[in-house]
Order: sequence, then C-alpha cells, then structure tokens
Amino acid sequence: MITFILALLIVFIAHELGHIIFIMMFNVTEKKPFYYIAFKINMKYFLVIHEKFNSHLKNIIVAISGSLFPVFLSIMLIIIKKNQFTNTFLFLSLANLLMLHHRLPDGKSIVNILKEMSENNGNNI
Repeated sequence: MITFILALLIVFIAHELGHIIFIMMFNVTEKKPFYYIAFKINMKYFLVIHEKFNSHLKNIIVAISGSLFPVFLSIMLIIIKKNQFTNTFLFLSLANLLMLHHRLPDGKSIVNILKEMSENNGNNI
C-alpha cells in the first residue's frame, strides 16, 4: 500500500513538474522571467498557471507535457531497475494520461488551443 501511495505522489509531482519545466523553458525563449508562473489550488485540482505563449504549439506542448513527463520518467526507471515500485509507477503514469481527456484541465486546454488555431486558420503556430 505504501508503494502505491508513494508512486501516486511521485506521479502527481512529476505531472506538475512536466508543465513547469516547459513553461520555464518557453518563458526564457519569449524573454520573460523563467519564474513567471503561479499555482492555484482548489477543491478539485492543483493548477499551474501561466500567461499564454505567442505560439499555439508551445501552449499545446505545455498542456501535454504534464501527462507525458511521468510516463517518460517511469520508462526510464524501468530501464534502470524493474521492481514492484517501478511497475506501479508505470501503471499510474499511464493512468495519468487520462488527464488529457477533454473534460479535465489539460484536455480542456488542448481543446481550447485547437479551437483558437482553427479560428485563426492555423496562424501563429
């Protein structure tokens, strides 16, 4: 049970860290302070908040990176050492991909960005 809880906590942290890494990287490329980021906690979610970037592609990458970063980490851990923890971590990381569903925050962000892109006819990719 402790393995499951620890893996769940690490997936949660890795998910948010995935967003944060790309937000900071894109902040630097757009000449903003790299720490130009905020956090919001409500009853349902823990959110990383940032200003939209000039490129739709950057915004999509930030939205997707939260769900993909734990998967990347879990695969790297399994390559290094395969045990009960890494298997649980991989399972929860793959379950974390559900955050890309259009009714959850990351999926909503992606849908909104795609709508903006279609309204702008793909300009500003």
